[in-house]
Amino acid sequence: MTNADLRFGYPPSSSADHEPCPAWVARIMAGENESGPQDGTAAQRELVANAKRYVSNHPTQRTRLVDVGQALGVSPVYVTDVFRRVEGVPFYQYALRKRLERAIRLLPGYQADLSALALELDFASHSHFTTAFRRAFGCTPAVFRERARRVCRNPTSSASRRVETPNRSVAAHPAPLATV
Repeated sequence: MTNADLRFGYPPSSSADHEPCPAWVARIMAGENESGPQDGTAAQRELVANAKRYVSNHPTQRTRLVDVGQALGVSPVYVTDVFRRVEGVPFYQYALRKRLERAIRLLPGYQADLSALALELDFASHSHFTTAFRRAFGCTPAVFRERARRVCRNPTSSASRRVETPNRSVAAHPAPLATV
């Protein structure tokens, strides 16, 4: 059993293919999010919700802080500070995690070369994508895709159709983005 098997609930490589899809994969593929308790003022939480909405509305782009700050009418440094205070993680980690979660949803049914997926997700290269994916999930995208096809039932069901669906928890926030 590998480290990733233990950390993320993957069945061991030698296990039967009929084992259930790991719960964390099912949650990501269903578009669910785990958001911990938030700190900060109501205005700061709203700014973070708007920053998350910006990320959700630009799923195929690497989100730059300068663009988010400009869209929200605040400095990129302020976005960084508030985001870390409210969410407990830096903004860049959140944005990267969202791109990787999109990869999780696309991979089981993705037929093209993984280099194309890396570019579609706005990674600089296939190796950059693979490194980020391995750090986040403990295995390469190719290994994940192969396991997901074997283990997760109906890998192209709602996951592929819902990839472009905005994050429901972010969409629930009524505040519009500020325009510049």
